[in-house]
Amino acid sequence: MQTKTYSDLYNLVTALSGVGSFTTEEKLNILQFVNRRAFEAYRTSPSWPRYAVIGEERTLGDSGLVPYTQTSLDNISDFQRIYRTQPFLRNSAMEYEFYVDSNGAHVLNIVTNAATSVFVNYQKELPTFTEASTDIPYEFFFFLAHSVYADFLRMDGQHDKALTEEQVAGTYLALELEKIDMRSNNNTINKRFSTYVSRQSR
Repeated sequence: MQTKTYSDLYNLVTALSGVGSFTTEEKLNILQFVNRRAFEAYRTSPSWPRYAVIGEERTLGDSGLVPYTQTSLDNISDFQRIYRTQPFLRNSAMEYEFYVDSNGAHVLNIVTNAATSVFVNYQKELPTFTEASTDIPYEFFFFLAHSVYADFLRMDGQHDKALTEEQVAGTYLALELEKIDMRSNNNTINKRFSTYVSRQSR
């Protein structure tokens, strides 16, 4: 997937602002704004392809717990669906009910003692970006630039200009979300069809 560097993002914010350079304090503020706005974009959808992991096998711990972290695997931000077998292959896969607490996902109604793993759909954690980052998501790039510039304007007391930039940023984000909606209408990754068979314990 396409990415941009933090340097690219900083340069665009600089260009939007029309200033030659920012002070050290302003640079720190911009970096904080970038991470805040990236989290905002990340949370607008559970289906960003960059952060979606589908049907990954995870070890099932004591009492049916799937922890947020496991060695050599991505950390889980949000659990979405949990299956008994690998989903989205040839056959249907039974889906488990579960609840989430601070330790992870607790899988319910596991009736076989032989179960040592499950298959999880989840959203990966959003990384914290730094001035050295080279992995700024391209789908967030223009939203970040305009929303961060809006934050900078607001900090400077230019509220009318900030509102205009906020609207521009919202348009860029809406375009990316529309792509996700169109894909979601054509697949079943995040759709669950609830029937008697899918709810029964096995």
